[in-house]
Amino acid sequence: MTYGINLNDDQINSLVAHFDRDGNKTVSFDEFLRAIRGQLNDFRLGLIRAAYEKLDVNGDGSVKLDDIAQLYSVAEHPDVLAGGDPKDVYMKFMSLWDTQVADGIVTFDEFCDYFRDVSASVDEDAYFEVMMKNAWKL
Repeated sequence: MTYGINLNDDQINSLVAHFDRDGNKTVSFDEFLRAIRGQLNDFRLGLIRAAYEKLDVNGDGSVKLDDIAQLYSVAEHPDVLAGGDPKDVYMKFMSLWDTQVADGIVTFDEFCDYFRDVSASVDEDAYFEVMMKNAWKL
């Protein structure tokens, strides 16, 4: 299908570089959505902060595996029930947010980064609110 957009190789490379957050030289749908949606509004940012603060049970400004362990039980997780190591399941869960520096600590920026991507695919603030309240029991 032709849309009448003709770009040379340099223009294409520049466009891909602008949208390609993970550096794999392709633009995923989520990367594209995030770029065109722009920044989080204050309402959504407040919900994300409330969820992060709930995870940060000791209030030290960072979320560690121990913090999550107090709220997130892997006992009934299918991988654990199949004989998997509970610590591996926790680490997989943490890897969703521990993205900037893989150190077992999730900063607010890392947590927020994850939800920026989620937010980009949710049109309405009301739906985003329901999703966050249900997921994090806010």
